[in-house]
Amino acid sequence: MKRFRQPAGGSSVRRSLVLHVAAFLVALAACPAFPNRSLARGLTVMLAEPPRSMDPADQNATATRSILAPFYESLVRQDADGSIRPWLATAWSVSPDGMAWIFALRPGIIFHDGTPCDADAVVASLRRLLDPDAALAGAGAFRATIASVRRQGASVVITLVHPYADLLSLLSITQAAIVSPLAAARGTLGRHADGTGPFMFVDWQDGAHVGARANPRYWGAPPALTRIEWVWSSEPSVTNMALQTGDADAVMPLAPVFAGLYASGQPAAARAVIHGGRGAAQFWAALNTTLPPLDDARVRRALGLAIDRQALVAGLLHGYGRPACHALTPDIAGSEPCAPGQERADPAAARALLQQAGLARGFSVTVVVQEPEEPIAEALQAMWRRIGVTLRIRRQEAGVWVQSAFAGPADKARQDIGMVLTSWSAPFIADLQLRPLYASASAAPAGANLGFYRNREIDAAIDRAARTGDPAARARDYAAIQDRLARDAPILPLYVQDNLYGVRRGLDGVQSLPDGEIAVTSARWAAP
Repeated sequence: MKRFRQPAGGSSVRRSLVLHVAAFLVALAACPAFPNRSLARGLTVMLAEPPRSMDPADQNATATRSILAPFYESLVRQDADGSIRPWLATAWSVSPDGMAWIFALRPGIIFHDGTPCDADAVVASLRRLLDPDAALAGAGAFRATIASVRRQGASVVITLVHPYADLLSLLSITQAAIVSPLAAARGTLGRHADGTGPFMFVDWQDGAHVGARANPRYWGAPPALTRIEWVWSSEPSVTNMALQTGDADAVMPLAPVFAGLYASGQPAAARAVIHGGRGAAQFWAALNTTLPPLDDARVRRALGLAIDRQALVAGLLHGYGRPACHALTPDIAGSEPCAPGQERADPAAARALLQQAGLARGFSVTVVVQEPEEPIAEALQAMWRRIGVTLRIRRQEAGVWVQSAFAGPADKARQDIGMVLTSWSAPFIADLQLRPLYASASAAPAGANLGFYRNREIDAAIDRAARTGDPAARARDYAAIQDRLARDAPILPLYVQDNLYGVRRGLDGVQSLPDGEIAVTSARWAAP
């Protein structure tokens, strides 16, 4: 297993984890312990970051989606294997030209505030996504796809801008959740969730927790839990300790470095169980294509060639993941695997490209990261030093990082931000993996194209693939897109991380979804 080490004065991944543990122990000695929240039939879940909004359409964060899932429901839902099944809609049909979809709604549903979830409410909720003045962070894909939404009797008709092969998958994501029209009109959704789900919002205390209680009027099977509380910590050691002490009943994610503590025969295994599965969250570095010298594709490719992805998986993930070399993740049909040898670094080829670009002496670049991604940045820092590139790491608190990551070109230039390190997950949906990250219209701050990549050929190919229902034609388009993106290298894929989560003994029904969400609405405690 390869270890990444810095020169004297720098920190290594191992030293970083030791410091995390030390910081936790100091904090534990100085402060009261977490209150024991594992009350009868209740559940406490610890995540890596706080929520960004209680409005499902105004966020793109995995941790936020984990919190919102018990509050909200969509017209359809997508299971962990990618299959689509009814939810608030009981059935649907599509016109022969693929342009109009009619959804029959489940009768008798009410929102948490008592408002009926009828056709008018569903139309109002979906129209929010189409309103550019609403400025909802997760709405871009809907405005590019849906032309109009209207009521037809007790049903809802969605008319498309063009045929869209992934419409049902698009309607299943959290951003498409149906919200109370009364709450939307009041403008309170950002701080107070109001949907039709099995749990109702109680409170959100910044820096502390989000609370929920079981919905007594839920239309489906009543949940076994009476309440859920979400807490968070960016310190992997704190998450691990909370699982062991019982201050958290479920944690997501669990850092791979701690997985061995729960192996059979270890003391922690008597208290908690670790589960894992193939994930769809790809970690990547978005390069600022408007900032010299990263505006040169040769420079961007050189950085990619200097990355040892296999070592990242071994050293940072302890083997719980797979190297990623292309834009699409392995769960998506048509994804390209790493070519032979592509998982390992080729410093000589990288230096040759830098020389062609007139940068034989290298250059410096600044990356902004949140704390959980800092070890990745440290590993890249060591790898790129071998080709003469100095990576300056700027760690930021979550709220500040969001502002930096989604800043426009002028602001990023002013702050000298050349790179953003983060992850993205869009299980099974190629269009939602490509369009938000690579389409010209998705350039920040409007979307998640954080490096301002612009290529009209790529834009056209993304649109063409999304509109065709012919699997062979789509596969050809996606292969060509991945090949061109590999040459232009606006984003450097790093790896796809497996999902590792922990639950206390006696807790059943907790699941991890491919995008990294933790699903707890079906959780139940075993009878004593």
